[in-house]
Amino acid sequence: MKNYRETRSLEEAEPLHTDSTEPFVRPRVRTSRKLAVVVTLLVASATLNIVFILAGLQGKMSPWQQDLSPYARLPREVPVEYNSHSPFGLGSTTEADRALAWESLDSSAGEISLDKEWADAHKLPKSAPFFWDEGREIYLLNAHHSLHCMRKVRRAIVLYNYDRPQLDSYTHLVHCMDHLMQNIICEADDTPFYTSTTSNITTGLGQVRMCRSWDRLTDWANEQQACFGYINETQGVDAVIDRFRYCPKDSPLLKPMREYFGYPEDWFQERPKDMDTLPRYWDGLDEHAGRERGKAREGRL
Repeated sequence: MKNYRETRSLEEAEPLHTDSTEPFVRPRVRTSRKLAVVVTLLVASATLNIVFILAGLQGKMSPWQQDLSPYARLPREVPVEYNSHSPFGLGSTTEADRALAWESLDSSAGEISLDKEWADAHKLPKSAPFFWDEGREIYLLNAHHSLHCMRKVRRAIVLYNYDRPQLDSYTHLVHCMDHLMQNIICEADDTPFYTSTTSNITTGLGQVRMCRSWDRLTDWANEQQACFGYINETQGVDAVIDRFRYCPKDSPLLKPMREYFGYPEDWFQERPKDMDTLPRYWDGLDEHAGRERGKAREGRL
């Protein structure tokens, strides 16, 4: 009988113990120590190269690209020219156009629900429980809250200018101005805008800033959606829960929401646009402004 312990080049064979009288030969490949060392060195070298490349790329990244938002992880990657004549301001030639630009912005998406474990891992404070999922809590994104507040303040100024009745309570407006002031101080934006000694309106005009993507933030917010939509934004609602019934068609949250409100299994309603939740306060403002300009001209004649 052959001695299967004999060395045969890089291969050896040894008997596999079975009940059979004939041994079963199992080939065995002997690993070369030199080959293992070479492979280990190659892997280590490749790993170090990757580390150095990533470190080099990190060093070449601008401070804006490295400045990721802490939750949605958004970099400052969108170059935006500052425009002191945007459609939200003097770039609109009518009050109606200006109002439509502002009121068309979506702030409802900022009311989101976050998984409790995710929130805990990110050290967020405990928040209100989400009506349709016990494993989630309700949060309001700061950016959308600021947008909501800025619209209210602007709306109040416009209505004051045209001697129209206010739509928002004074207390809410005071809260919003406080919120915006604290945000401005917290951000401490150090962009040095160029200026002019003759016109404040041209300050920073066309100057490029690196911004985060509002669209990407909205996409992230929609992934954490809370079925929220404003109703009677300027006057509030009797029950806040009524604002949380606008779940997407493919959402698993539709079922518990329908059960709570007693809706039939096929009930569905699109989330209302922010603009559709308040009176059209801008109607007639341009006609009023035209009449006032006419009176002013007559007074100068």
